[in-house]
Amino acid sequence: MEKVKLLIIGAGPGGYVAAIRAAQLGLEPVVIERSDVGGTCLNWGCIPTKALIAAAEAYSSAISSGSMGIICEPSFDWTKVIEHAKNAVSKNRKGVQFLFKKNGIRLVSGIAQFTGKKSVKVGETEFEAQNIIIATGSKVKDIPVFAVDGEKIISSDHALFQEKLPKSIAVIGGGVIGVEMAYIYRTFGVEVTIIEALETIIPFEDHEISKELTKEFKKKKIKIHAGAGVEKVEKRDSKMVVILNDGKEIEVDQVLSSVGRSPNTDDLDLGTAGIETDERGFIKTDHLFKTNVEGVFAIGDVIATPMLAHTAEHEGIVTVEQIAGIKVHPIDYRLNPGCIYCQPSIASIGYREFEAIEKGIEIKVGKFPFSANGKGVASNHTTGFVKVVTESGTGKIIGAHIIGYGATDLISEFLPAMKLGATVYDIIESIHPHPTLCEATLEAALNSIGRTIHI
Repeated sequence: MEKVKLLIIGAGPGGYVAAIRAAQLGLEPVVIERSDVGGTCLNWGCIPTKALIAAAEAYSSAISSGSMGIICEPSFDWTKVIEHAKNAVSKNRKGVQFLFKKNGIRLVSGIAQFTGKKSVKVGETEFEAQNIIIATGSKVKDIPVFAVDGEKIISSDHALFQEKLPKSIAVIGGGVIGVEMAYIYRTFGVEVTIIEALETIIPFEDHEISKELTKEFKKKKIKIHAGAGVEKVEKRDSKMVVILNDGKEIEVDQVLSSVGRSPNTDDLDLGTAGIETDERGFIKTDHLFKTNVEGVFAIGDVIATPMLAHTAEHEGIVTVEQIAGIKVHPIDYRLNPGCIYCQPSIASIGYREFEAIEKGIEIKVGKFPFSANGKGVASNHTTGFVKVVTESGTGKIIGAHIIGYGATDLISEFLPAMKLGATVYDIIESIHPHPTLCEATLEAALNSIGRTIHI
């Protein structure tokens, strides 16, 4: 049995970032990965999705360029679009491999399985570790009434790289994955229907954000059935029929199941190590990612925190630093930003308006539309708005929500501001460059205290 200081199971965003930080701290990490470095995010999620969205944005911009005096008749080659996404994955994967080599990180290929509380077997090799971090990520959740077959009923994994676009598709699930894939497919000419069991798409965003995206998707002729669950999916001749619990039937060429993800722990044999999980299969940890087994930690999608790559990365760093003896602080997940990359894109942090009201917090809300922003008008990015939620009286920022072009970048102004307990006055007293889209954040702050300049 080989003895090591730190064993990390999984080389996704949580695992590989933890490994790099561990190497910097002299912990000599060994990383076990069953597939490609980068995990779901790099290979099947964040990176290929954003590559396809970038292609969709370019195509959409070309189509609408006439208003700027640019005359063209754009077309697309789906094979080359997919190749663009694959190239983005390949380049990023090579980047992670380079970082492993640069930092002297040992990578072991294979399926990890616990053989004891602090021992793990991979093939014929067995490790005994002083500390272990489980970072095996998540997998697509499959629902029996519309089980994924990879052809007529596909998951997001299949949707990213399928060779031919269907004429029509039903997207079951109007969450982050569902709306991003709906945007991509609709932009490239597919007839898209989103089916969401809750009352609105992206139901966990601020209500005004959900309403705005619904309006913009309908402009794109994306059909939305909200507040109706799926009873079953049937194949009739060459078509697929989605039968809803309100009696409606939707006929399409293909169905995309995007009903979420579940923790990827099946092969680990957690029971042998005595590691506890909850009723949904997530590994139980405390606020510093310690499991019930001393020296064993879990981060990322295998625990019940937001399934986001940047969340896993931060959890990995906090875990490694405490192993190294550095004083760390628990993560405040209310300061954990959420991003949706369709167009219009969405980003949010902190309290939603209705959530603050439900908690009895006295608030003021400031909003500013991109249609009144100089850069937005000049660049034809006038959809959406910035919304700021503040504590009444103090002006402390407790929530920020953006929908519109560049939202996922613009949210960054609020991240350190809220971390440091900033108020809208701190935003107002900071000079914002002109003309920029970020002036909308300034104006939203001004609006919350009744001092808006440009509307």
